[in-house]
Amino acid sequence: MPKSDIDRTGEFPLFDQLSTDVRVCLLSAARTRKYDRGATICLQGDPCRALKIVKSGWVKQYRLSPCGNEAILATLGRGQSFDEIAALQGRASPTSAQAVDDCEVILIDLSTICSCQNAHREITAAVLSAASGHIDTMMDHIEQLKIKSGAQRLSEYLIDLSGCEGGFSELVLPYEKVLLAGKLGMKPESLSRAFGRLKTFGVASSQRRVTISDVSKLRAFAAAQAA
Repeated sequence: MPKSDIDRTGEFPLFDQLSTDVRVCLLSAARTRKYDRGATICLQGDPCRALKIVKSGWVKQYRLSPCGNEAILATLGRGQSFDEIAALQGRASPTSAQAVDDCEVILIDLSTICSCQNAHREITAAVLSAASGHIDTMMDHIEQLKIKSGAQRLSEYLIDLSGCEGGFSELVLPYEKVLLAGKLGMKPESLSRAFGRLKTFGVASSQRRVTISDVSKLRAFAAAQAA
């Protein structure tokens, strides 16, 4: 990986716990691969040879049921990682991953940990921290599915995407609504009804463009007890 890219990896959460020497040593052998929209990055059950970090674009992480139904577990953007534990332990990938749009993914082979001082300890700690973060996110998602309505889950997603505490906000969804529906645990028609319900709270959408008349009003609805 070019030094210019290594210098920018400090913004990636996985590397927060790595010293500069270990980060440079590890990434000097990393490679970046480009994937076209719709391309498969890895498949559930395949041998996992590399930890993966999204450098640009969006990646869909999912699992398939025995009857072929798809469960979207996460949508990953710049800086987010996956397959950390599987790569560290040389296990099979627990999920499949697909490029949502044209993207770049950093692939890091952990089978030969670099020989820098404290490298193994630092890398193991970073991997465990990332895995813990994934578990926390998954627990939050399960909690939302159990206690929040679809419209409230959509509200929380839009609030997070807006990055605003209150007032007017205009935003563009990072990917198609059919993928957003799966991420939020809904079918596309349920997502359409959720957007319809949010019109009462000042939300309007056209394709991927969304406007919110008052984020604080939407925030109050998202925090209310599900009806």
